[in-house]
Amino acid sequence: MTLAKRPIFLVFAMILLGLGILILPTLQLVPSVYASSRTITLIGFIAAWNNTGTPNPTITVTQGDTITMQLSSGDGAPHRFFVDADNNGATPDCPGADICSNTFPPSTTVSFTVNIAPGTYTYYCSIHPTTMLGQFVVQGPTSQDFAISANPASLNVTQGSTGSTTITLTSLNGFSGTLTLTETVSPTGPIASFSPRSVTLSSGRTATSTLTVSAVGGPYTSVATGNYSVSVTASNGTLPHSMAVQVRVGSSNSSPSGSANLPLTVLVGTAVVAIAAVAVTVFVLRRKSK
Repeated sequence: MTLAKRPIFLVFAMILLGLGILILPTLQLVPSVYASSRTITLIGFIAAWNNTGTPNPTITVTQGDTITMQLSSGDGAPHRFFVDADNNGATPDCPGADICSNTFPPSTTVSFTVNIAPGTYTYYCSIHPTTMLGQFVVQGPTSQDFAISANPASLNVTQGSTGSTTITLTSLNGFSGTLTLTETVSPTGPIASFSPRSVTLSSGRTATSTLTVSAVGGPYTSVATGNYSVSVTASNGTLPHSMAVQVRVGSSNSSPSGSANLPLTVLVGTAVVAIAAVAVTVFVLRRKSK
């Protein structure tokens, strides 16, 4: 070997040795009923709203709803819609506590926010109150919420490998906000992580995150076979929901004889160190022989 080539060979060998030393200690790291806007249509007939007869249609709303009533006359007679919000009978208090429309035909529209207490009220035609009347039911506001689920809900993972499941978050009753996902593995062993860890959930929609469970273990240890549970919690800071993903870690039979079930990355790192050491030894012996 010429003198010009010796420094290049030595530099290459030292790079391999340094690379193996750097890789080996880090091989255990694993990459890680709510308020709404509604439109309700009623057609006025002297016999009944919408000409349905008795009973007239029941209108059900939620406190806080924004309601638009589209009203028209189906028989050409004059009509006037109102909700008896103060429960004092068929005489409208307009303006006042009651919810009232203008007189029609041909048609009219009245919009309002339901701000009266939950309960059952009566709506009328003020001109024909004995036949044109029905129940106006106000429900209390429903709490906004979200649901959490996993698909699949259980994983089978082989030692030295990883598995993943999709965590789905579903908006309920208009819930929206940013949810942060956290995990706890019991008993300790596998490593769990999320991608992404935080999701933004819009009203009436779903959002997903991938939960990855690794049974790779450390450089000189492996994750024990057996059953594990990953507790998954999603929270916006005030409203947490949790569920469990069951994990079964199975034995790996793919390790070569004498490998002591070490992860493949550990074996690669060890091989790099060995090759570098041999290269340096050869270089030194050849230099002494000159």
